[in-house]
Amino acid sequence: MSGVLGATASFVAKLALAPESPVPSAVDSFCRDSLMLQLGSPENHIPWLCPAITLVTRGVCLLCMVMLNVLMLSSFLDGMNESGSVVGTALSTAANFSSSAFYGILFFQENVPVSW
Repeated sequence: MSGVLGATASFVAKLALAPESPVPSAVDSFCRDSLMLQLGSPENHIPWLCPAITLVTRGVCLLCMVMLNVLMLSSFLDGMNESGSVVGTALSTAANFSSSAFYGILFFQENVPVSW
């Protein structure tokens, strides 16, 4: 469980911080489209509103990453207490490795060769 939580925390951080991430650009375009519908012309827009909303979205993603890391550490320590440090670390690493590959392939269209 801790490996999956760790990989998910990394995934959420990449969504928040990566320049090519779809989340900030989608939030920004949704904000601009909504403002255009509400206010009509571009002259009526508040210029700092959409960048501020995008920044808040990134902040929420970073808070989620921190919370996932806290849960991951708690789960990792529980796993090490139950099954020993070697087994707990090996299982966590395997789950993290697999989950990272899954997230990369599914959400970021990364090319992952079989030898990876």
